[in-house]
Amino acid sequence: MMVLYSNIVSSTDMEDPEDHHEKIAYGFPVRELDLYPYFVSIQKEDRTKPSGYAHHCGGSLITRKIVLTAAHCLHDPMLVPTYRILPNYRNSPFIQDGDLTFLISQYVMHPNYNATRIYIANDIAVILMDQPDPRHGATIRLPTFQIMAYCEPVTIIGFGLTEDGVFPNELRSAVVYRLTDEICLGLNFDGSYIQGSNLCTANVIKSGICTADSGGPLIRTVNNISYVQGVAISSYHPCGSDYISNFVNVFEYLAFINHAILLLNRDELRSNQSSTFDGLKLIKVRPME
Repeated sequence: MMVLYSNIVSSTDMEDPEDHHEKIAYGFPVRELDLYPYFVSIQKEDRTKPSGYAHHCGGSLITRKIVLTAAHCLHDPMLVPTYRILPNYRNSPFIQDGDLTFLISQYVMHPNYNATRIYIANDIAVILMDQPDPRHGATIRLPTFQIMAYCEPVTIIGFGLTEDGVFPNELRSAVVYRLTDEICLGLNFDGSYIQGSNLCTANVIKSGICTADSGGPLIRTVNNISYVQGVAISSYHPCGSDYISNFVNVFEYLAFINHAILLLNRDELRSNQSSTFDGLKLIKVRPME
């Protein structure tokens, strides 16, 4: 069963045997506090938690005010105004007293993303937070080149479900390896993996993403510089039962990302120009009263 990795359960998710889910299965706790400062936890309301919020999806700060994530993490526009963005202060998914969190001010989803379809193309979105993260150096770079060798080691991180079916209390990571498109196509359902648009990864101990890992980064490190090479979107249920995890290939969406950033920044500057640009539509989030 393929699952999308956010915690959202929609009418299309509930009974669909092709459902997507997400987490870091067979991963390891991240002990170094400043290793992934650009990672963010997109949190949804949960009155059973002390803070009133719980982790929902991951994301990456690509500027101090802009987050890259999966489109399906924002699939319900009625819930988006209630979300909070928690930067990775201490490798913990819990909001603590004094933590600076952020609202989603506006966002742009890929115009060809279709939440009702099984396949995972175009599952990418760009978020503008209501204020900049004041921390310095807490961003990750977009890829500047496509060359990424097959079997190259890359890193996945997240607060998603583990192979034991529980949500961790600390950030988890795993080193996985990029597979060839031929292997990815063969291991996914027909039509659910789009060559060029997607990447897939695996390792021998079945480390992978799971429920609530959606939107998080696939991290490639070159000369000690980190790049967000992919955005986590799907794997197969149950967590840890299958070798592969699927990602949006960020390099192939650089034009969309850069145009979305331009549109978000232009609107923030109160430009009189349209809130659409090159086929993209900016979605403004009305604050909760």
